Amino acid sequence: MRTLDPGIGEKFSRRTKRAINHDGSFNVRRRGGPHRHDPYQWLTRMDWWPFIGLLVLFFSVLNVVFALIYLALGLESLPGVMAPRGWWQDFLSALFFSIQTFTSVGYGHVYPATNGSGFVSSMEALVGVLSFALATGLLYGRFSRPTARIYFSRTAIISRRADGTPCLQFRIANQRANVLIDLQARVLLKSVNETTNDQTYALLPLERNAISFFPLSWTLVHDITSDSPLHGLQPADYARLDVEIIVQLKGYDDTFAQDVHARNSYTHDEIEWHRRFVRAYEVDDDGIAVLDLDQLHTTEALG
Repeated sequence: MRTLDPGIGEKFSRRTKRAINHDGSFNVRRRGGPHRHDPYQWLTRMDWWPFIGLLVLFFSVLNVVFALIYLALGLESLPGVMAPRGWWQDFLSALFFSIQTFTSVGYGHVYPATNGSGFVSSMEALVGVLSFALATGLLYGRFSRPTARIYFSRTAIISRRADGTPCLQFRIANQRANVLIDLQARVLLKSVNETTNDQTYALLPLERNAISFFPLSWTLVHDITSDSPLHGLQPADYARLDVEIIVQLKGYDDTFAQDVHARNSYTHDEIEWHRRFVRAYEVDDDGIAVLDLDQLHTTEALG
């Protein structure tokens, strides 16, 4: 049942954090050598609110800088600005003119009248065009990037079948209304070899490793038979071996006409024992199945 290293590494001590975080990221940090930080990847993958905040900050800082340059040149170079009314009011007048130039609005009430202000406004117009082109590209990249919004149960469980066979289970659901096609799952067991202190990996065969459609929740089940790497292990053994269940999903999103991927993991302290999942959907009065995502994590004790 032993498999090759899936790319996470074997020569690590148990001080190493979990292999995969709940958001699908890996606990790997790069330093030295020719590696580079890719701003495009960072900007397209960050959450929406920090991204919008960064755009607003970028827009504000640039316009403040240009407003200060107009103030340094003197507001007499911008006919149409009201007579000096104090530093703050003068700054606001320069700032509003900067915003109009940056966005190419150009109301016409204020305009550059000297070579210096004309050059600065020309440079600002160029920066504005390039900035908006960049922001448009980033927005398109964020909207067009296919992602799988797979909702994983917070914990995995050790349950039991009707015939008494123990099994490892966890549950997933699609957070979106679209239907994923040909969803495939692959589950690995990561543990620590007590002799060498290296990480070892084993494939955990599933009761069903693929489904054609994914409109409801899917409970993935690994039977802990005599052939299973988990056979005979108790909760203390899971902690001693630093067990981590690694999950990889792949499916076809017909909205984007592309494959999408999702991954997650469960550490030994995120596994509940002698539990079973409560059904996460019910049939409404009109015959429509209603999936309750809040129930995806709910478990109960075995009877």
